[in-house]
Amino acid sequence: MNKKSLKFLSVLLCSIIIVATVFCTATGTAFAQTSYNAVSVEQIREVANGIIEWKKSDVGSDNYLINDVLLRQAGSTPGDWYPIGLGRLGVVDNQEGYLAVINDNVQKRYDTKDKLDRAKATEWHRISLAVLACGGNPRRMGENGDIDLIADGSYNRVDESGVGILGRQGINGFIWGLITLDSMYYEVPQSAYYSRDDIILQILKLQLDDGGWALSGSTSDPDITAMTIQSLAPYYNSEKQYDGKKVRSVVNKAIDWLSSVQLSSGDFYSWGMPNCESTVQVVVALSSLGIDIFTDSRFIKVDNDGKRNTLYDGIMKYRTALGGFTHSYMNVIENPSAVAGEPNTMASEQVLYAMAAIIRQQSGLRRLYDFREEQSYALQQQIKAVESQIESLTITSSIQEIKAVYDAYLEIEGSERSYVKNYNKLSELLAFAGIDYEKENISYNSGDIGAVIPTEYFTAEDIAAVESLPKNLTTAYRPQVLKLWRKLQNSVEFDRKQEMTILLEKAKNEIDALQDEIDALQREIKEELYPFENIGLNQRKVVYGLYNRYMALSEYDRAQIEQTDIEGLLRCKTQVDNLRTALIVGIVCGVVAVGLTTFLILHIRARKKKKKSMAMQESDE
Repeated sequence: MNKKSLKFLSVLLCSIIIVATVFCTATGTAFAQTSYNAVSVEQIREVANGIIEWKKSDVGSDNYLINDVLLRQAGSTPGDWYPIGLGRLGVVDNQEGYLAVINDNVQKRYDTKDKLDRAKATEWHRISLAVLACGGNPRRMGENGDIDLIADGSYNRVDESGVGILGRQGINGFIWGLITLDSMYYEVPQSAYYSRDDIILQILKLQLDDGGWALSGSTSDPDITAMTIQSLAPYYNSEKQYDGKKVRSVVNKAIDWLSSVQLSSGDFYSWGMPNCESTVQVVVALSSLGIDIFTDSRFIKVDNDGKRNTLYDGIMKYRTALGGFTHSYMNVIENPSAVAGEPNTMASEQVLYAMAAIIRQQSGLRRLYDFREEQSYALQQQIKAVESQIESLTITSSIQEIKAVYDAYLEIEGSERSYVKNYNKLSELLAFAGIDYEKENISYNSGDIGAVIPTEYFTAEDIAAVESLPKNLTTAYRPQVLKLWRKLQNSVEFDRKQEMTILLEKAKNEIDALQDEIDALQREIKEELYPFENIGLNQRKVVYGLYNRYMALSEYDRAQIEQTDIEGLLRCKTQVDNLRTALIVGIVCGVVAVGLTTFLILHIRARKKKKKSMAMQESDE
């Protein structure tokens, strides 16, 4: 066979592949659209509202979900993901209270050696996303606005010797570092330890042979695989190669693997059981790629009863009558807090932001972790026009027609091109037509690092709130004081600003001292008295010292100490009191016994003496 014939066959084969790909994509979508009716956005929002109401009852709130109970957890997993879900759903809550408390918490943790954590970079990432969801700036945290969570948690995540430790906790550090970097398309300085390409390359290297990723080991996991896809979503349309691989081909392989392991009920099996959270992460991943979970045939499974189940069905099977979601219908020893069939905080918070991800995808909004200002109407129309032009192309289109569509695609700003959902088809046609890819140029956000610009007014109501603070404060006032303090720091100058500053600083210091005492008391109860059953009378002074400090706290502040520690302290006090009482009774009984014994001895001696005396008198006579 001559070269001309080989060339002809190669072109013909490529044509068949492209036609097959386009045909399968089109017919697959059409099949899915006719096989399942999508759930409305209103129905999805009702599910989200049910979670919010359940969580309100869980934290004892009849108003804001971000109340004092939830704010005490700010900076932790259960304290940060609910604000993220609320923010991405557009629910107005106590976001200002969260920003005030988390800012203070970050400053306090930064004052320690390990700052937010020695090993877990995801502490920086989660808090950054929560701050963004509440309308704050993670690059201007702390008392002076000089703490940059983005730099410290991602591209400059290094140890004391300057060695990079973003991956110290495994792939999670790279995944969430990349997600956080692209949450506002932050610019990475040339001097940074990690570049975006460094992070992406590390992630791609960890892909397993079957297409998935794992937290550790060689068995792919749906959760980690889906989270990895979420981090790579902004690069799905990129033509850049990493060790000969494009992100798109890597992600497509991962999607195929996820489709292959999805259960017929629509959910996923992971960590030893079918569960809610694994399905949630896949939903967020696909939504991040612009994939409609209700119509994509790859993720619609048929069970033994012939029912077609989507990922949404796979999540909804875990919904409880209370509105919250259960982790699983099986108990697991390693996770005792997740009781089978009962609402679970982690499962519910994840479903909350999954509902946000679906709503955003269905409504044409930015992906869940893209916190930039929503696309303008003009930009949305530009993207839709390009998608329509791509859809109209076929294998018979001329080079000029394909090139014209590509030029229209390139007119979209670089950071917005990832929202063109059918670019994959255009890419294949470009390769078939022999048209070179243009070098990608994306504009990144500097992050607005600098001093806080006073833009707020400290109103008469705010002044009245400061003046009405009680003389004897408790930690219950911490959110209110921190919220007023933050607003005062950002306010324009006014006549009484210095006076308000002094009053609030005094209140803030008092509450900090109370919190320090609560933390110290809880720590010392464990260190000094545990195990509680082995307390002896020689520890009475320690027990009473801790008890008196406990009683000196307000009733509200006492309740902030863990119940098991309070019960242990009271048990120890009762025990030393009983021992002391027993000792006193023993001493009294001993004294009485000695007295009686002495009395009897003396009495016997007296009688003997008297008897002897009487005997002598009889003898004389």
